[in-house]
Amino acid sequence: MIELRSCVIYNFKSLNNFRLNFSKFTCLIGLNGAGKSTILQSIDFISRQMKGDITGWLQERNWEAKELKCKFVNSRNINIAISFIYHNRFYTWGFAFNPSLKKCIVEAIFYYPNLNMNNINVDEKETIFEVKNSKYMIKNDKKIKKGDIIQDYEGSFLASLKPEFLPEVIREFKSYILNIYSLDLLAPQELKKRSRVGNTLGLSGKNLSAFLNTFTKEQKEEMLNQLKKAYPNLEDLNIRKSKGGWARLELIERFGDKKLTNEAKYLNDGILRLIAILAQLQSQKSFLLFDEIENGINSELIEYLMDILISSKHQVMVTTHSPMILNYIDDEVAKKSVQYIYKTKEGFTRSIPFFEIPSMAEKLEIMGAGSAYVDTNLEELVDEIEEIQKNRKEK
Repeated sequence: MIELRSCVIYNFKSLNNFRLNFSKFTCLIGLNGAGKSTILQSIDFISRQMKGDITGWLQERNWEAKELKCKFVNSRNINIAISFIYHNRFYTWGFAFNPSLKKCIVEAIFYYPNLNMNNINVDEKETIFEVKNSKYMIKNDKKIKKGDIIQDYEGSFLASLKPEFLPEVIREFKSYILNIYSLDLLAPQELKKRSRVGNTLGLSGKNLSAFLNTFTKEQKEEMLNQLKKAYPNLEDLNIRKSKGGWARLELIERFGDKKLTNEAKYLNDGILRLIAILAQLQSQKSFLLFDEIENGINSELIEYLMDILISSKHQVMVTTHSPMILNYIDDEVAKKSVQYIYKTKEGFTRSIPFFEIPSMAEKLEIMGAGSAYVDTNLEELVDEIEEIQKNRKEK
């Protein structure tokens, strides 16, 4: 089982020398413009390396490759390292992505033979995959394969390799990264539309009806049961097919002896967002990303939604502007999962565990996580964080 532990990012938008630790559930908080959405975008960008379709990813977001680089850094490449655990062994995948070429020109996956999670000796590592100077190396069961890279590719060189060519850990890791899924552009107007083809939701949720149509009977029943807890009058969820293969979502509610059927285009934004989130949690995706999770969701349903996300089998990352979200996170979970995102005076995005900040840890002892958040001047908090960082450097 793969579990992502951390990422380090250089030269991606406002992320430079940026580090973020992952929990099973991670919640990003901070002021507008701090870089929370950029973090989700960077993780989605990492996933697209394994898909080998950087051009398509840029087109989806209406971006140009040159816009990916940080404006404050004079560097040609975007450098990223992802650390993960597999069978109790600590691995790192690092790469240098060239925006002009739209591919990783240098890559490596290595592990630490003498693993001690509290004290990893970084000088003792073994490389099992490497791309450098247009050549590759793959180590599989002590057998080493080397060769020249002759094929053209986008993203990671791993995207172009067949699974049977790779050792088990890289196959599993590649699958995990491929199954990172972002809904950071989720839009109700897209969720309302009929759709014809789609085994994924799409960034905006535009393929919701077609996506639900791919569900098994068991998946549909599980999702319907979850929805009924939020909407007791709900009786059924149907996907109806019309000529041309178009699918449309319908919800059936019962009020006394009467039934009311509504197509998606007539449903409120909140229930559509909830359906999209619950649907994605039914998928086989590994790491799910949700931006501004509270948007459009009725306040009385937030606690229910948070319970589902925190207990999910997936790794989940959300961003939020709402202190209410934190009120529904247990203190021990909050200590691990809540990351405060802020910008330095130089314009770089940074992350720090919110409740490792001394003043916030003190507040958490006497009040809830959400109340501690409300009781804090976030702009002044940066001064305390910078003092912490200064003291750490001096030590």
